[in-house]
Amino acid sequence: MDAVRTELYGWQGVELRNAWVTLRAVPDIGGRVVGYRLGPYECLWLNKRYLGKLFTPEEHVGDGSMDAWINYGGDKTWPAPQGWDNDDQWHGPPDPVLDGGRYTLDLLEADEMSATVRMTSPADPQTGVQITRQATLHAGGSRVTLALTFTNTSDRPRRWSIWDVFQHRAEKVLPDGTLTHQDACTVTAPLNPASRHPKGYQVMFADPANPEWQVEDGLFVARYLYRVGKVGLDSLGGWIAFSDAAQGYAFAAQFTPQPGAEYPDNGSTVECWTVGLGEVPGLKLNYAGSGIYLMETEVLSPLFDFAPGQAHTFTIAWGVCRCPGKVVSAAAAGVAARKLSVAHDGDQAHLQGVFGVFDEGQAVLQLLDGQGRVIRQRALGEVDPLTVLTVDVLLPLTGAAAARLIVVAAADGQERLLDEATI
Repeated sequence: MDAVRTELYGWQGVELRNAWVTLRAVPDIGGRVVGYRLGPYECLWLNKRYLGKLFTPEEHVGDGSMDAWINYGGDKTWPAPQGWDNDDQWHGPPDPVLDGGRYTLDLLEADEMSATVRMTSPADPQTGVQITRQATLHAGGSRVTLALTFTNTSDRPRRWSIWDVFQHRAEKVLPDGTLTHQDACTVTAPLNPASRHPKGYQVMFADPANPEWQVEDGLFVARYLYRVGKVGLDSLGGWIAFSDAAQGYAFAAQFTPQPGAEYPDNGSTVECWTVGLGEVPGLKLNYAGSGIYLMETEVLSPLFDFAPGQAHTFTIAWGVCRCPGKVVSAAAAGVAARKLSVAHDGDQAHLQGVFGVFDEGQAVLQLLDGQGRVIRQRALGEVDPLTVLTVDVLLPLTGAAAARLIVVAAADGQERLLDEATI
């Protein structure tokens, strides 16, 4: 594992590296992660217009409209709820401190098992918040742990959600060299069966009839059609994912939801924003002719109460891997393009599925009895983040009540769940 200072696109930045992934961050542009690359595939969108550039606080604010936002791209952390009605809302972007401010580089270290960078924002007088972003790349695969901390630096109580925003490349190159949107890009997240929203999601900005937004088999599905808009979900599934089926890669952000806790934006734990044509009432935005093609996966913590000097931390896990289609489920070991299914074939179980994995290691298929004990298992061979795992196996059915697919990671020996199914 490596953790080094380096020049990135004209900025002073850092790189975390293992045998599979390079993670890049720049403290001076809002503590952003600006690169998350697996092999040839780069997950994050960056705005080429601003590469290597730094701006004054006044330039970051501009006329105060969202259209004036200097959007570098990448992944960043903001306070929620967002709004301009009162001081209990974050009035950004644009924002010269938390979004555009120069963070300090507090930690850069690596050992055999991980590499870590930690960056801290200036204290923000408007929100009373100071943000610390710590990203850890783990050995042996693509897994990243993002620990996000808000500290109340003001002299009065504050109430905020920790909101992380990941901007995905969703573009394709036409034969003449110009860019357009990639309609093979999709965002998915599990719906809450007991959602407060009639469709399982709420339209936050733009046209409620946006054809990008669909519901399929218990999932919210957004296919990129270059329409502007945003939705929020009161999902308790603990993940949101992005896939680019044209390139055959997928990303998942995972977190621990807290049922019964209060979340911002009418209960949203995850949100999806897409850049494209159309208007957002009340916001000055126009993406026509911008050359910007991106989708966002956004994860929000519950609303935390911060006494003066108090801090709260919210943790998100990232993974990226090869995947041949949209993500229909996510787990610690990876994602599924086709979940594990079990069909009875006489006295045997026919198990099938298609997966992407986050760790180099061994895939193992297990059959369990009614008490959850392993009664039979089959090693499926070596796996890694750059190889699609296709399961098509027959196993004796006798005594089996469930099937479980795991990955035994080579780096740390841990067993991580990929999927499971009832027999």
